[in-house]
Parts: sequence; structure tokens; C-alpha cells
Amino acid sequence: MKKQFLLILTAFGVFFANAQEKITDAHASNYRTWSIGINGGNTFSLGDAMSFDGDKGDGVPDGVSTVSMGIRGHLTKFFNPSFGLQGSAGFHQISGSKENIWFAGDYFDGDISAVFNLSNWIMKGRVYERKSSIFLSAGIGAAFLQSASYFTPTDDINSTVGVSKQGQDERIIQATVPLSLMYKYKLNNSWDIDGVFKYTIIPEDFPDAVFLGNSGDMFAYLGVGVSYNFGDKDKQSIVYTNPLDKMYADMEEVKNNFNKLTTDDDGDGVNNYFDKDNSTPEGVTVDGSGKALDVDEDGIPDSMDQDPFTDKGAKVDAEGRAIDSDGDGVPDHIDEEANTPKGTMVNFQGKTLETGKGSGDAAFVPSVYFAFNSANINAANHERLATIARLMKNNPNMKMKVVGYADKSGSEEYNKNLGMRRAQAVVKQLSTTYGIEESRFATESKGEAEPLANGRNSINRRVDVIPQ
Repeated sequence: MKKQFLLILTAFGVFFANAQEKITDAHASNYRTWSIGINGGNTFSLGDAMSFDGDKGDGVPDGVSTVSMGIRGHLTKFFNPSFGLQGSAGFHQISGSKENIWFAGDYFDGDISAVFNLSNWIMKGRVYERKSSIFLSAGIGAAFLQSASYFTPTDDINSTVGVSKQGQDERIIQATVPLSLMYKYKLNNSWDIDGVFKYTIIPEDFPDAVFLGNSGDMFAYLGVGVSYNFGDKDKQSIVYTNPLDKMYADMEEVKNNFNKLTTDDDGDGVNNYFDKDNSTPEGVTVDGSGKALDVDEDGIPDSMDQDPFTDKGAKVDAEGRAIDSDGDGVPDHIDEEANTPKGTMVNFQGKTLETGKGSGDAAFVPSVYFAFNSANINAANHERLATIARLMKNNPNMKMKVVGYADKSGSEEYNKNLGMRRAQAVVKQLSTTYGIEESRFATESKGEAEPLANGRNSINRRVDVIPQ
């Protein structure tokens, strides 16, 4: 129930957010609404005498009751994507037969019809650009026609029964009721291909000049043609759009986004909608976008980074440790003397110190860094401890002051104790792992005082080892 309620709220939020904007997608002014077209095809008689009569007598001429050509033009105006008006006019040849009775003629007609875009009756959601539409139209009109019927007598049919004749030179006007189906296929914004089926009902029984019981006559027309849509070149015809489709698609998007907001496939605490990495391993700490944290920005996520405190721009190995080719404790990216012999005392730039000459330059001793609220020494720090141990072994009289620090998280007293525990952890490792006597070290803690980097707590959580 809660999920459905949130979905409704999300949908209303989208609706009212859109209501504050100028929504113009469905407005007719954004589309082409006028078109003109022409088509040609075959006209069929469906009255007393029919086209393609299966019982056509031998005396009926070959051209009768087969192909009767027609040509039509139309002008259409759509007021919205679903409704428009169409005026059409055409010329049609007509012919048909009933056994040995046959007729032939032609008519001009014109009509005006209401047009309904059937493609917009189904709310299906637009997932691609529509290329076709189907229309139904109905209206009223008039036909100006002439036709004449003929009878070829045989031994089986009386020559006077059911036969009438209308003069070829006389034309009459008849009211019509036109019904049409049209299929449009979009070639481009300007041109369409049309397929037309038009069914014309004439209430009077005059058009085919044959009177065998029907109270009216009907003609059908099947044609193909083209239409031109008036308007700016960047606009498409309005008949290929559906506001309901867009609304449905928007609702589907709201639903999909809502599902993303309520699911977290990789369980990192960032929902799928905002998660830019939806496959982070279980237990990995991520940022607000769902990406694994990389505090030192060396390209190695913290979960895989054995040294998450490398300087920005430092070249690191696959495990995130700054590369130190000559092993002097100074990473290559700041080492100005790249090939110092092992055990040589160097300054912070990696330059060899000339002892006994009063250079005044201090030996470089790497700091040891710690995770939040931790006094444990990780694998990356052992390389730093090894550098310190090598320096002290090469200089047996050297003593070190080991100073522990913490960031500003927690109370001042707690941070003071944490800094001391970190300093003691460094001394213990140098003593137990590398064999340096504890008497050569003096420990102290400055807690959260004297931070080295403002806003970079990962740097402030450290132990500095200072030669004495």
C-alpha cells in the first residue's frame, strides 16, 4: 500500500511540475495540419448490376464490369491529432452487369466529411516515431452522373422484364453518403503515401440505370496516391502524434523511475535511479552516486587500494601504492634523484644527504596513515615502516620522535588518546617486525591539534616519525 501511495505522489509531482511549464507538445501549432492529395484507382458497382459479375452473360462487352478507372483529390484540415475535416472530389467511370443486363457510365462527385484518426483511439505508449495512421471518415455529398443500361436477349430471358434505359446525354444530380478508410504512410515531413477505400451510398436507384429491386445503388473505390503536408520543414504532420501516447509513455517512465527509486540491486545503499555503478561488490563503501570511494583519486577504489593516501597525481601500481623505484621512501612523482643507493639518507625531494657537512637539510622519513577511528597498520604502511627501519639500521645512533595525530571527529580527549595509540602501534611494529629497539623511540600525541591538511581528514589521521 505504501508503495502504491508513493507512486501516486510521484505521478502527481510530475504532473504539477509540468503544469508550471509551458506545455506545447500537443498543440496544433507545433505540427502541419493542412494537406492536399491526389489518388487513382478502380471503381466498383455494388448495386443491381455489379462489377466483376460471376454470371456475366456472353453478350456483355468485354470491357464492361471489369476495370473502371477513377481519380480523386482531397484537401484536409486536422484541428487536433484525432479529428479533422476533409473535402474531396473526383471523376469515376462505372460499369456492371447482371447476367445479360449491363450498364456503363461515369460521374463527377464532391463531398465533405468528418475524419477520425483511428490510430489515436488506442493508448499504447510511443516507443518509436510513428510512421503510419489509419482514418475513418463519413459525410455528405452529391454526384453528377450519367449512365445507360442495355439488355442482350437470349432464349432464357424475356427482353422486357426488369429493364430500363436512360439516355447517354442526360446527367442527373444525386445525393451521396460517402464512407472512407484511408491509410497514410509517412515518407518524410512533407510527403505521405495514401491508400484509400471509399464506399459511396446513393439512396436513389438511378445510377446504374438498372431496376431489379434495390432501393439504392452503391459504388466502391480503391485507390493509391500521395499527399503533401503544408508547413515548416521541421514540423511533421499532426496525424502521426498522439497526446495520449505521450502521457502513457510519461507514466511508464514515472513507474520505471519509481521502481529504480525503491530498489538497490547491489545493496550499496544507493538506489538504482542514482546508482552510476550498479555492480559494486558487497560491503564496499560508495559515494552518493554509487561509485566505490577513491579518497586519493588514484583510480583504485578504496576497497582495493592498499594505500588510500597517495598524493594526487602520483603514479601507482595495481594495488594503489605510489611507485618508489629506488626504495628511498620518496615516491617517483616527487623524487628528484631517481637512483639513490639503498640505505642512503635523503631529504623530502629524494636527494642524497651529505652527512657531516652541515647542509642543514633534514632526512626524509615517511609518515604512517590510518583509517577512521583506527590504530591498525595496513599493508601499504609496512613499506613506509620498512623505509624508516632501513634508515635507522644504516644509522645506528639515530633516534626518532614518534608523534600521533587524529582528525577533529570525536572529543579532544578521545583524539589525544587515539593519537598516542597510533604512535605506540608504529613503535611496536618497528620493534617486533624490523628489530629496532624501542629505546630509540620517544612517543607523544598531539591529538587533533596541528592538522596537516584542511578538509583532508585522511591526511590528518597519521603518525610522523622525526629524526632526533
